[in-house]
Amino acid sequence: MNILLTNDDGYNSLGILTLKKCLSKYGRVVIVAPSKAMSAKSCSITITEPLYINRIEDDVFSCSGTPCDCVNFALSSLSIDFDLVVSGCNHGPNISYDTMYSGTIGACLEALKFRKPTFAVSCFEHFDIVEKYFDEVFDFIKKNNLISNKYLLNVNYPRDREIKGIELGTLYYRHDEHIVEKSLDGYQPRRKLQDEFSDKDSDCYQVEHGIISIVPLSRTYFEDALYLELKKKIQIKK
Repeated sequence: MNILLTNDDGYNSLGILTLKKCLSKYGRVVIVAPSKAMSAKSCSITITEPLYINRIEDDVFSCSGTPCDCVNFALSSLSIDFDLVVSGCNHGPNISYDTMYSGTIGACLEALKFRKPTFAVSCFEHFDIVEKYFDEVFDFIKKNNLISNKYLLNVNYPRDREIKGIELGTLYYRHDEHIVEKSLDGYQPRRKLQDEFSDKDSDCYQVEHGIISIVPLSRTYFEDALYLELKKKIQIKK
């Protein structure tokens, strides 16, 4: 199996090196990742300047662009038929609204454009826990036939080291407070996150209660159910 591994923290970050070690037993792992940190780049791509690709060593490439640029380059220019695209391991969770901004998630969305099965991995700070339980997570995904090229899986490890299980979860919408405050250097964005969650199926609850959360995310903003609902409103007016 040929596995493309990318991230938004840089090609030599601890998270991506951890995942490379975890994935190597399953096949050939090729790293194509940003040359520097590209957090919160979402699905942004480079269109006004050239990309610079450096071959660091065998099957390790750095890219001057964003995580999406990395995936685009790898899947269109490396002449390797990749079977799977994995993004991470991100240093910090990608839950709730984080998924809107995450370059880790953006890389997976780019992979879906190429019809490649893909999943993202994130953790709070314990990369050793990611390594310890990765085989169990990967087996859970394969055994339950969750992997697909029509949606991505967003895997988040819990805050605590004590793992209580692996569960499919929902994307929770936190009640965050975002403000911009005046500072000596201009204006500083700040946010206060909701820290109590009652929905036990949500990713936010799961990661706070020792559960490895796996949330399926759509590749599009479009929802069939919403379209049909609005279509009915139009027909009623007629």
